[in-house]
Amino acid sequence: MPRPTPRSRAAAFAVGAALLAGLTGCDWPDVSMSPGVGAAATGSTVADETPTVETAVDGSTATEAAAPTTGVPRPVGDLDSGSLTRTLAAGDRTVVIDYWTAGQASAWTAADDKTVQLAAHVEGGDAGTEVLVTRFAATTDDGTTRALAAEDRGEFALTPPFSYTTALSLPGTASTATALTVSVQFDLLVETEPGSERYFRQTVLDALELPLLQEDPS
Repeated sequence: MPRPTPRSRAAAFAVGAALLAGLTGCDWPDVSMSPGVGAAATGSTVADETPTVETAVDGSTATEAAAPTTGVPRPVGDLDSGSLTRTLAAGDRTVVIDYWTAGQASAWTAADDKTVQLAAHVEGGDAGTEVLVTRFAATTDDGTTRALAAEDRGEFALTPPFSYTTALSLPGTASTATALTVSVQFDLLVETEPGSERYFRQTVLDALELPLLQEDPS
């Protein structure tokens, strides 16, 4: 193998220098570690297109919870359990009125005929003092019409063991009625003292609220 001369060594050195200068002038590609890391570093975000559904405590979605309810719930009526007892003050006595019905009051509609029975008696006061019922009246009110359902103008003993008992027949009302109010009135004559045959008057009032089911117009 021939030995390199000084001229050939100088030429090789010149070629190497030129290659080094060319490599120094080139731009190396920018290689990142991860596309996700690069996005985070530049402050860009990736939009999450998955819809968010809010869930209520009962498991229903927010859309379901906001849906309007249909119909109006029927309130509890005075005779839904079948009977009711009221105790009303009348001076130093009380008038106790028992109401009851054999029908199903919670299912009554405006068109239904309704029957309500009642019995009244007196408690307290002087047992020897006479108490008389001189007028009993019952009226109905369905929100549009007020009518006299019953009236009794006799003189009936109300002292124990006697009581005043009657039945009220209530016909159907306007189809738009949502409730029926039954008001009762007792006009009493109370003896001023036992055997005096002198009396003073007392009036006792009470009312029953009977909500009505709404019939389907279809």
